[in-house]
Amino acid sequence: MSTGIPACDGEYMVITRAEATSAGTSDDELRRLVASGAYVKLLRGVYADAAEVAVGDEARHRLRVLAMARRSEYAASHVSAAVLHGLPVSGADLSEIHSVRLGVGGNRHASGRQVHSGRVAAEWLTTVDGAAVTTVARTVVDMARTQPRIASLVAADAALHRRLCSPDDLTAAARSVTRHRGARRARAVVDLADGRSESPGETWTRMALSEALPQSELQIEVFDVFGDFVGRVDGGYPELGVLWEYDGRGKYTGRYDPNISAVDAVLAEKRRESRLTELGWIVIRIDAADLRDPVRLRARVTAALQRAQRTGIRPSGSYELTPRWR
Repeated sequence: MSTGIPACDGEYMVITRAEATSAGTSDDELRRLVASGAYVKLLRGVYADAAEVAVGDEARHRLRVLAMARRSEYAASHVSAAVLHGLPVSGADLSEIHSVRLGVGGNRHASGRQVHSGRVAAEWLTTVDGAAVTTVARTVVDMARTQPRIASLVAADAALHRRLCSPDDLTAAARSVTRHRGARRARAVVDLADGRSESPGETWTRMALSEALPQSELQIEVFDVFGDFVGRVDGGYPELGVLWEYDGRGKYTGRYDPNISAVDAVLAEKRRESRLTELGWIVIRIDAADLRDPVRLRARVTAALQRAQRTGIRPSGSYELTPRWR
């Protein structure tokens, strides 16, 4: 059934009052649609289909940012820009829309909105879905200045892994905010960023382990005694024969290969782990529940490393390390 509001265009997924009224929708009808729950008022004079708003925190934040783009000449920035770029923002605060002035001006903080000061050079600006936004590298750096370290590092790792920017881009972006508050935190995140992490869970795991253990290697390719490829694992300490794998839901729900069923994915994973353990590797499986108790996780990995050191037995076959992109 038609709501009376013209369809939201593919660029913004939101609609303004002016667009609705020009299509023949009265203000009274707009109010009735909002009251019925068919549409949601994102900002004053900007609306979205309720079905679009109900799909998750990041999707709701994205729509609010696009709604702001319809009403201002600011560029989306910080965590709001990260959402527009499609970067993972787990652990970040999405309660406010962040934007930056395109000219000189001071900070402005209103309910649900944060406008940051400082002139942003044209080289750090781009567009996403028709909205002005800071580039991926500048977005990551600005996010690192204002959000928790792990949330910023998840976004930084994803940006590098997807080749949306390079380490040099991040370094240059960090230099561009040297005089800004939080610049030191941003540099620390840039130094830690590693595109070999293929998921937020892998980033969280390596950082949880690094609190008390040496940095583990990432993306280790293992071969058997005949030189045949056995598999690539998320991380570990190959010189001691200990590997770790982060089990995210996507590994078994077809996200990586929609042509493989969940059952086939589980069986393939079990076969791969069996081959690894037969070669003498100690394999530790990690999931989201383990990350909620990092102390116990570190204890598990420490125990495995100690067991490997006591036995002195090293796996047969060979392995190759994936170099860090620098």
